Amino acid sequence: MYNGIWNDGYGDNSDSITDFTSTLEKMGYIVQEGRLQYLDVLKLCSLGLIEDCFGNHAGAPYASYMLPPAPNQVPAKGQRPPKGFDPANPHNYPPNINYLGPGTYFKLRPDEAIVMIGKTPPPAYYFGYRSYIGFAQNKPEKDYRDYITVGNEETGKYHRLFNSLGDQVNNVNIWTENTQEGTYGNPYSSSTIIITTADMNINNQMRDALKAAGFSTSIMNNDNIPVGMANMGLEKGKDHFNFVMRAILFADPTVGKEYLTNLSDYVKVFRITPINPVTQLHPWPIPELKRRETNTTEFEILPNARNEMTHLRNEIIKKYGSKEYDIVDLETELWIIDGFVATVMDYDTIGDNRDAAYLRSETYQLTSDDDFVILYGVNHEQTGKAIINNASFYGDELFNGVAVAQISAQFENSAVEYFPGGYENGKFYYVCKFSRKEDGESITVPYSTGNPDGKAYGVDNNKDVFIGYRLYVDKEALIGPAHMDVIWDRAILFTKKKDNDTLKGKNERKDQSHQISVKIGSNEKVL
Repeated sequence: MYNGIWNDGYGDNSDSITDFTSTLEKMGYIVQEGRLQYLDVLKLCSLGLIEDCFGNHAGAPYASYMLPPAPNQVPAKGQRPPKGFDPANPHNYPPNINYLGPGTYFKLRPDEAIVMIGKTPPPAYYFGYRSYIGFAQNKPEKDYRDYITVGNEETGKYHRLFNSLGDQVNNVNIWTENTQEGTYGNPYSSSTIIITTADMNINNQMRDALKAAGFSTSIMNNDNIPVGMANMGLEKGKDHFNFVMRAILFADPTVGKEYLTNLSDYVKVFRITPINPVTQLHPWPIPELKRRETNTTEFEILPNARNEMTHLRNEIIKKYGSKEYDIVDLETELWIIDGFVATVMDYDTIGDNRDAAYLRSETYQLTSDDDFVILYGVNHEQTGKAIINNASFYGDELFNGVAVAQISAQFENSAVEYFPGGYENGKFYYVCKFSRKEDGESITVPYSTGNPDGKAYGVDNNKDVFIGYRLYVDKEALIGPAHMDVIWDRAILFTKKKDNDTLKGKNERKDQSHQISVKIGSNEKVL
């Protein structure tokens, strides 16, 4: 059994947490408990509770804070009133929007804090924590038909941004009991604290209260909100925030599932508000974000990549192509930009993570169960440009990730067979297949219609789909790699011809087989 927050050898955390909240109350704070909640966005979308799945990373679970309202804030539907709430007070602030569940999106005063105390996830390739701008007020005269919009006259009207507010706290840099002050060690299943504030003095007061309760500063992490990027306050029209924890590829899926479904046993979350608003604020500045660029690119590591990629493409077509299939090279393009850039542009990143570089294929369709798509390219873990890289199969309408290929974990040396025997660089490449059929080599793409889990867990034929690629954490930069430092992944679509198209193609080839090519001088004629 995975040990919870209350039994980790670090001390009696239940007493320490009680001391922490008591200290804060003596300091003039109102302390309210929230929670960290696992969210199955595919299920919520299948039930019609949300419009899309946020471009979810297939197979990578998400959890989000669910916070009570601030003092003197009207509760949203499904929420209990905050501490000391007087419904007759004419100066109460309007409720937060209610999206993805009560308290998932919340407004914050600039003098408030959120403190998480608990255990990190069990061993996984990656985990990370970050606060986001979730929804922002609609701008006058702007067309938001292509955005997710919520709200009413009481709450104000908002559109989704879901843009990160800086670098992630992740398994590479987090301060925990096993990795004190960020030193090298095992960051999994380890005690940690994450402090979310917009003000430096408030952060210091949280740290003082934690130290007084017996917690070490060596396990405390900052999740800062730069006020210059956010519109803070409880008034109508102010930004709504959310906080996301994500994990990728648990070493033991059973242990990972147990952690996610019992998060309240491992993590405690508190919303902390001064009784008297702080007037002299010292906001966090815009942070200096980690640089993605390094002194090495994949083009230097693989100087013959152009010809090697061409060779790989041709060998894939030789293996999988036939007269019965049309073959289309799918273009690759930049998918998701950084949160700061997107926020200034009023653009929705659907939950960017600076620990990743995001690419995607053009949109296409599977028109029958015989169609399939072959992905190929550089195994970015082998070059050092990622600790893990993967590709998810998406429905375009619901932005639902329904299948995933863990390239660096599942397809190591998968391209070796396509190169001449003993070709040394073959290990740097991969090949994988998405298909409807369980043929022993494919990642199976599930259907939407009739899916027992729900419609968003699959996608049907003749629907727009695409491939999304994620490259997590350059091993040198310790952040997502720069898009222009890596060789972009590629995909080839194989579409089964209809019977009449197949017959037509055979006849054309038969006619062409009787043609005789005659070269006369520099000219070639067909007889």
